[in-house]
Amino acid sequence: MKKVLLTKSQLIQPVVAVGSDLLPSKQPAPVRVISMPAQLGTTTYNQRKSFQPVYEDIFKLLMRIPDKALTQRVIDAINGRNSSDKAAISHQGKQCSCGAQKVNASTQTETEPDPRTIKSQEKPAIKNELLESINQSTNSHMASPTSTGPETPIPTGKVPKKRGRKRNTCVPKVVKRSAAEMALQEREEKQLTPVVTKKKKQEVVDTANSGEFSFTKATPQRRQSNESEISFNMDMLNRVDGYVEDYINGSSKDRILRIMALEFKKAHIMSEEGLLPIHDEILHGDVHGVKRQMFVCSHANMDINELLTSDGEDCLQLALENDTGSEIMSMILRAGCLTDQLYENSNTVLHLAVINNINIESFRLLMRRIDLNLLLLTNDDGYTVLHLAVRNNQFLVAEAIMDIIDERDLGDAVYRRTMEAPNANERDEKAFGKYYDRACERLELSKPKLKNRRHKLDVINASDVKGGNPPLFYAVEGEQEHLCYFLLAHLADPDEENLSRHSPKSFHYEYARTLRINLKVARVMEKVASILNN
Repeated sequence: MKKVLLTKSQLIQPVVAVGSDLLPSKQPAPVRVISMPAQLGTTTYNQRKSFQPVYEDIFKLLMRIPDKALTQRVIDAINGRNSSDKAAISHQGKQCSCGAQKVNASTQTETEPDPRTIKSQEKPAIKNELLESINQSTNSHMASPTSTGPETPIPTGKVPKKRGRKRNTCVPKVVKRSAAEMALQEREEKQLTPVVTKKKKQEVVDTANSGEFSFTKATPQRRQSNESEISFNMDMLNRVDGYVEDYINGSSKDRILRIMALEFKKAHIMSEEGLLPIHDEILHGDVHGVKRQMFVCSHANMDINELLTSDGEDCLQLALENDTGSEIMSMILRAGCLTDQLYENSNTVLHLAVINNINIESFRLLMRRIDLNLLLLTNDDGYTVLHLAVRNNQFLVAEAIMDIIDERDLGDAVYRRTMEAPNANERDEKAFGKYYDRACERLELSKPKLKNRRHKLDVINASDVKGGNPPLFYAVEGEQEHLCYFLLAHLADPDEENLSRHSPKSFHYEYARTLRINLKVARVMEKVASILNN
């Protein structure tokens, strides 16, 4: 029998059993257990044999405690009770068999098992009959606490209270798997790929063999379109044709007549905002509405130039100020709207188009309809249309002005940038400048088409009223290099002086160090000046 020595300030508290429940009375105190092997003799054997019933009852009570670790240790103790001295387990550094905790609370990790413990656990496990008998006796004690029979002696010690949190000392087993295997397993768990069940092939009857039907397995083929079961007869087609004709000649015609009758009725009615129906359609950008009103004007002997708003605005002015689009602009111009009228601040239709920055296609349509002498008119600020385009850096508008002048004078534009580079971005300022930079290099080839054209030279060299500056002067002063190349490619005079006796050439020469313009512009000016003077 092992001799157990307890420390001075610690002892094992006994368990008090009331009925079938085990109630720990106080907080368990840590116990240090020191076990020493002792020699086995006849007296020891007799003592153990006499205490065997007591040990059995103790084990039954211990099996009732809901602690898996304690239950496993009881089973291990039962399996190793008949072992030899080699099976004696040293419990130094571990919890005692009654579940007491170790003294040192800072190191609560379990130590490595003793080799003798491993050898003792290799013994045959406890039999099922013994476990069943223990469980049955346990259940009987829990079901009928007042049953008859010899009462088990109650131990005087107390079982310590179970610790609330238990550290998990189990080390997980690492299984190395590839990423492909893990992805495949995850895909199978989520069932992302449905299992495709193979369909049985249909058995096709072979009618070639006469007398007996022989079934052969064949893959079904797609039915041809000429094998469709849907068929039309002539009567159905005639009825459908009649429905279509009735729809076109009957209901649709009546609906169109009703709509047009309503358009005629409201053509002269002005709204509270002072707008006629045609003005409303223009402001809303309704192409079909404008077409209907144009039809009413042409058949009701109405002049489109007399259809004014309460503020005196005509249809063309509304279209320019609201940028309605090229299609509506084309319809208004075809209807005979006047383009030579002067509006507020002496602005022409071209001034309004540049000020409101309309679509470039609409501006081209307007340029093909107007009188080219409007390009020489200035507004109250003293600027022509080309002045406004250069000062506002609207290089596409300036290009459209020059191209339409060439088209109406020569039948075709001298420079066809949009035709030569159709995939280029038209609003790319650098591409625009590079194109006319190359055009200035081959200026000798286009000199016959550009020189001695009085009207175009008057437009490109027109001076403003306030300072007498030509458009090229504003391009140099505004450091717009791409517009400088453009105007010089159309033979803008670099020696045209303003009221201060400054020309674009002299201004560039004087302020070349401060202007952010390439010095190549000065060489092109010299080249253009030599062409115009010869």
